[in-house]
Amino acid sequence: MHDNFPMSSVPEARSSTARRPALPAVRDTYPMLGLISSAFPYRMPGPRFGVYGSLVMVAPCNMACSYCDVGGYAKDERHYLPGWNEMSLTTIRQFVRDEVSAGRIIYLTGGEPLMFPELVVTLGDEIRQMGGYSVVCTNASLSGRLEQVSPYIDEFSVSLKGNEKLGEAASGLKGKLAFQVPRRNMIALTGLPNTIEIVVVMFAGLAVEDIVDIYRPLFGRAAFVFKEYRHKATVAHEDHTYTSSLIDLPDEATVRPMPREEIRSVYEELCARHPEHAKDFALVLGGGGEQVVVTSTGEGVFKR
Repeated sequence: MHDNFPMSSVPEARSSTARRPALPAVRDTYPMLGLISSAFPYRMPGPRFGVYGSLVMVAPCNMACSYCDVGGYAKDERHYLPGWNEMSLTTIRQFVRDEVSAGRIIYLTGGEPLMFPELVVTLGDEIRQMGGYSVVCTNASLSGRLEQVSPYIDEFSVSLKGNEKLGEAASGLKGKLAFQVPRRNMIALTGLPNTIEIVVVMFAGLAVEDIVDIYRPLFGRAAFVFKEYRHKATVAHEDHTYTSSLIDLPDEATVRPMPREEIRSVYEELCARHPEHAKDFALVLGGGGEQVVVTSTGEGVFKR
């Protein structure tokens, strides 16, 4: 039996989606990478800073990122990432209810969650009804779907693939879909009411000038997380924990991490050039069991 979308709790939903294609019917089961409880703290400055978030991870992705820690570069012909399992909607919804009740933020991620916009709408609406907070983590390449789910979720977290030069190597795609289309869709988010987080993965070859050129339209509108690239593998477990371990970077890899000292230098230069926006910039170093988070108000360590 299929669930119906609970539209009535979001007054603007009908008018904002009336001119868009209808969403698919919600399914009984979904291919998932896992459900992870208390994965890491919210890193954006503000009232939710330090509140732990939990992950709902869908299996498919339309990109094949060379740096993906859940194996996007090894997806199958259906675009499913390795290690997926079919999971009932009932199980997914119960996990979400439990995590929201425990005071955790819900990250709808993967994979690419907008491969299943109807799931995002269903879960986002339920999270909102419970008084929780939802974040959609997306590559922003699926035009039109950001607008479809916007009325039901609180925040978009967007990660572009370096810069235009690095885009194809990082995303595994060719042409405009690698970088130009996601950037266009990212900028269009400024016309939506949602909170915006931009995750900038610090690849070697990404300069301050790139960051300013690419993201200037969102300065003052979005919060930015500048994140160290660590080549790792992450596995979700049935008990809602996860294991993340560093792996060797192949010698032939075309996308490489920026040295940590250079990351700090780029971050500090960006803050110095744009002091009026520095409060919206955060730097995240490390990962796994420990992250160092630097903001305009200081530096702290979060441990899992």
